[in-house]
Amino acid sequence: MEPTKKQMRAIWPLFKCRMTNITDTGCQLVIQLPGVSTTIQIAHDMRMCDVRDGDLLTVYTEVLLAQPMGSA
Repeated sequence: MEPTKKQMRAIWPLFKCRMTNITDTGCQLVIQLPGVSTTIQIAHDMRMCDVRDGDLLTVYTEVLLAQPMGSA
């Protein structure tokens, strides 16, 4: 088996947010951090998503892992 040519990634969880106001055409994410509260409107076809009002979701990002020293 050949080694993968794709660079590996790490997943960094950033924060949790609640789903609200879910309709067929979108939803809202409520973000509450210490001293800050905001809502983000997401426009998306929600009919095939298994989410409910009040569900807690994790917002994350991905970062590339550094190449090991001495490899190209």
